Amino acid sequence: MEQVQLVRDFRTSECYDMVSSLYSHPLYLGLAGNRYRTDFIYVSNQTGVPLLYRWDPVTNKSHLLTPGEETVFPIFGGMALPYDPSSPKVAFAKDKAGDLNYNIYIVDYSQNKIERITKDPLGQVLHIFWVTDDKWIVVGHDMKTIYVRFLEANGTIHDLYTTDLQITGASYDHQRGLVAFSVGRGQDARVVVLPISNPSDVHLAPDQGMPPYNPPAVYSEKGLLAYTVDAQSGSQEIAIVSFPALETVKHIPIPGTGYVDWLDENHLFGIILKEGRLAPLTLDLRSEKWSEPLADISALFSTVTRDGPVWTANSISQPPFLQALRNDKVVNLTKPTQEASFHAQSQWYTSFDGRKIHGWLVKSPIPDAKLVVYLHGGPTALQGDWWYPELSALVLGGFHVFAPNFRGSDGYGAEFRDLNIGDLGGGDLEDVQYAAKHAQQVLGLKSKPAAVGGSYGGYLTLMALMIHPDDWAGGVAIAPPTDYVDEYYADDAHYRTWCTHFFGGTPEEKKELYRDRSPITHLDKLKASVLI
Repeated sequence: MEQVQLVRDFRTSECYDMVSSLYSHPLYLGLAGNRYRTDFIYVSNQTGVPLLYRWDPVTNKSHLLTPGEETVFPIFGGMALPYDPSSPKVAFAKDKAGDLNYNIYIVDYSQNKIERITKDPLGQVLHIFWVTDDKWIVVGHDMKTIYVRFLEANGTIHDLYTTDLQITGASYDHQRGLVAFSVGRGQDARVVVLPISNPSDVHLAPDQGMPPYNPPAVYSEKGLLAYTVDAQSGSQEIAIVSFPALETVKHIPIPGTGYVDWLDENHLFGIILKEGRLAPLTLDLRSEKWSEPLADISALFSTVTRDGPVWTANSISQPPFLQALRNDKVVNLTKPTQEASFHAQSQWYTSFDGRKIHGWLVKSPIPDAKLVVYLHGGPTALQGDWWYPELSALVLGGFHVFAPNFRGSDGYGAEFRDLNIGDLGGGDLEDVQYAAKHAQQVLGLKSKPAAVGGSYGGYLTLMALMIHPDDWAGGVAIAPPTDYVDEYYADDAHYRTWCTHFFGGTPEEKKELYRDRSPITHLDKLKASVLI
């Protein structure tokens, strides 16, 4: 059946209104602010299209900054407010029709004026920092390189730093003109400190082994740097380092995994992940003690403003809303909507090698419903207890859903996170097989399950259907990698580094592994139906 007909049939089916209702709940994505201002910005779908909004603490309302039908969906970190609290401007990255090739724009919300700054797209933009009203720092990557760049108001670009290693997080000390960013993956990952006035004078923070996608944080007033480090014990710690001397002040264990931002000289705010839930906590640096969770709900995105931290509160059954810590009390900035009729159960099961694997089981009200195994992307990510319409749609559509956090998922320690290095589509695929068996046993089902996933989850879906073709009824693979060799040469510098990290080398160096772990190699084994 043609895709157009499939879409037409879906729109006229009884499922359409039910599923589309899940996407009618406003999302609050990629919150961005700073400790010098009381407002913050975020991406939301309040009009049905992802657009950029600003939360005004004076009116306690959000205001649309980018009206229209053109999607504004920067990679989280690709938008920023100035440090000057009186400035009515916002910088943001915007691509064209989802091509992930971003230009930089400035919106002046006092005049409802939007201006494009870059002459040509910069590739994927991970972070933007204000230097002055006519200069910015941009961190990202394009087809050729991974970079830290100076951008001027006339569109001129200067490379401050380039590398063939991944940059997975960054922050900026605007008082000293220093950029701090994490470079590399695994135990060799370091925090680099670069003065924008003399970019050749690069220094390294004292620790190694920064986990990916946990950005460092700077406290400009006292010259302090905080970042997450994988400890030798297998857990994670917060390292506090003097800035710019880069001398270790202290290390403090984290009750889980996660990242922090500064509240003041003596307190940090952290989003701490444990057993699939993201808890907002504070850390007192004097006593080295963490608070109890500030809310009994996951905090998926967060930022710190002059008034305190703000986060997106949600769960698998609770649509998102905004919460904040104000005068030591948690308040709702937006009104929570009614919870869904289903709830997630935390489950642990034993995989092929005796290792315990965590996942979430969401039962359909229909006892004999079929099972769908939902596979997250990444793979250095996880399916946590947060609102995810794609998963919820499967439940409302009449399926039981089990979402395993297979080996390589984040949040279960560095050793577990790195188990898939050199073994993509190997041990993690077997974790998926055992996840299906576990859920079938819990639910008392004998029918074959289906697999559904996007990106890396789509890859595992294809591999499951091809490597274990007799165990699956079918699947849906959304934007999956199908041939890692072709994609290595076709994609950008960041993705090539991702491949060499997980495969242990280039396609020339690991030819057989690239071939064996590409779904296209096993296409002749496919038996069940799959929608890509």
